Amino acid sequence: MSKLLIKNIKVIATMDDKKTRIENGAIYIEDNIIKDVSPTKQVISRIQHPGSSIQTIDASDKVVLPGLINTHHHLYQTLNRNIPAVQDAKLFDWIKILYEIWREITPEGVYVSAQVGMGELLLTGCTTTVDQFYVFPKDKPKDLIDQEIKAAKEMGIRFHPCRG
Repeated sequence: MSKLLIKNIKVIATMDDKKTRIENGAIYIEDNIIKDVSPTKQVISRIQHPGSSIQTIDASDKVVLPGLINTHHHLYQTLNRNIPAVQDAKLFDWIKILYEIWREITPEGVYVSAQVGMGELLLTGCTTTVDQFYVFPKDKPKDLIDQEIKAAKEMGIRFHPCRG
């Protein structure tokens, strides 16, 4: 059983209906399930068992809030966003340029772009994402969304793929 204690958190913003803030708080997690969110002293008094090994993170001077949710993404586009010709293009010019690139999309390209996009989301506090994948060239493999699912499992982000 894996156990994690994040303690001495300056402020936990619970985001509940009462907008509860817990100062000098702690979060106790067992097997990736949050078991307790309370002041540090209370959590520690409830979990200290002789011989138990608990990974501990001291989060003094940190603020903790629930993970953010991204409800609209096109992950396969992350590798194309720095193409100079599309930086300031009007919508239909942008589409014409990028659709020619996406015509040659590969499973590896989808996988790597999903890793990049999901990594950026995780680094900025987003723990869940939805991706609208809508590019399915006729002569390309049909498992492109599967590559995003594979990347999500490896990255540890909650993922809801959809066909846009």
